[in-house]
Amino acid sequence: MSLDEFLSHPRKLVRKNNFIHSMTPIQYCKIEKYRECVQGTMRVPKGNKGQVCIHNFGFYLSEQELYLVEESHFLMEYLNKMAEGTYAGYSFRQILLALFEELLQDEVLYLQKQEEHLAGLEEELLKKIPDYFYEMIMKYRKRFNIFHAYYEQLMNMGDVMQTSVNGGLSEEEKAQWQLFSNRAERLHDHVEMLREYLVQIRELYQSLIAVQQNQVMSILTVVTTIFLPLTLIAGWYGMNFPNMPEFGWKYAYPAVIIVSILVIILEIIYFKKKKML
Repeated sequence: MSLDEFLSHPRKLVRKNNFIHSMTPIQYCKIEKYRECVQGTMRVPKGNKGQVCIHNFGFYLSEQELYLVEESHFLMEYLNKMAEGTYAGYSFRQILLALFEELLQDEVLYLQKQEEHLAGLEEELLKKIPDYFYEMIMKYRKRFNIFHAYYEQLMNMGDVMQTSVNGGLSEEEKAQWQLFSNRAERLHDHVEMLREYLVQIRELYQSLIAVQQNQVMSILTVVTTIFLPLTLIAGWYGMNFPNMPEFGWKYAYPAVIIVSILVIILEIIYFKKKKML
């Protein structure tokens, strides 16, 4: 139901105003425990064509009822899947847990695809440094930060649910919520690994940029060294002293050209032997 429908619901619910306050707006995934009920909010990120869409909903749970409140129809897909399953005889606590598990159903596949994208980015980087590399890195980092926080909040929610539901949980229900917490923790660890992988790719990019800069500096140094003797020759004869004998020789000009060319050739041979060219 929508928030307006929840507000106009004729049944008097304990801590209803508290729940409404949490819903406007929803900040993060959380659970608030009271003696009569458990209520919480969810901010669920879902990857969609390279973007992350955030879906919000709230839940109000008591022994007799469970309300799911959202402004969109995000939950309908998951509730329809659950309707096809065997949930007859489930308590409202178990139904809420089943919904949370459905929300995590395809998360492993999504994270695996993100890992494949990072591997492709790394291979592309080794072939050629792509344009707008840092922009891509920033998008991935922001995306992983969102999921990292989401899974951490789910872990906390699972821990709270094991101890805070009105009337307590059976040992079987505690085990089920513990499994949910463990599942969220594994996803959290997977995202942590992806974040570390992203840091490694960024360090690889920085090292490749440093290599390119060193190559450019090396080439500039070699070029400067090659033409330094020519600068000396030009400066020497540019002084135009009257007693320089070369000025009286008619082959002086072509001789200087030949000497300059020989100097360049010898320097190029030397630098190639030293593998500097």
